[in-house]
Amino acid sequence: MLQAIVDNQTIYEVLTDNGQISVAGEELALDIHPLSDKVFHVIYENTSYRIEVLSFDHSKKTFQLKVNGKILNIELKSELDTLLENLGMDSAAEANIKEILSPMPGLIRDVSVSEGDTITAGDKLVTMEDKKMQNSIKSQVDGVIASVNVKTGQSVEKNHILITFE
Repeated sequence: MLQAIVDNQTIYEVLTDNGQISVAGEELALDIHPLSDKVFHVIYENTSYRIEVLSFDHSKKTFQLKVNGKILNIELKSELDTLLENLGMDSAAEANIKEILSPMPGLIRDVSVSEGDTITAGDKLVTMEDKKMQNSIKSQVDGVIASVNVKTGQSVEKNHILITFE
């Protein structure tokens, strides 16, 4: 069971099972024809809809659709997402991250960002090497780099501050 939150206000309970979609307990009979990777023609209850996927963020479970010219912002939440949110352990807590620490001792092999760079979650920040294994340290948040505290070739200990955000 998922919750689909449309434009931060309307909440729908959605269930998918073997290709069937139910919204608020009512099974939907949809005739879906892809026109391209991001554009679909859908017929529902003898009404035609042109649906275009404008954006999709898999990690945040959000997407923006254009349905017959009207833009809709949709967020999906699973039961687990709701439970974590109620416990205060949702991904919004990540937004307060102000620094990236070294997860282990090692050698800095590459620094991919500079002070002032604007980055998004998932961007590679630093490549580290420990016992000949290379690990990419990626950003968990969107932000602007305030300082880069390491250089290529530098040895660091565990919990050394690598990057700080504004």
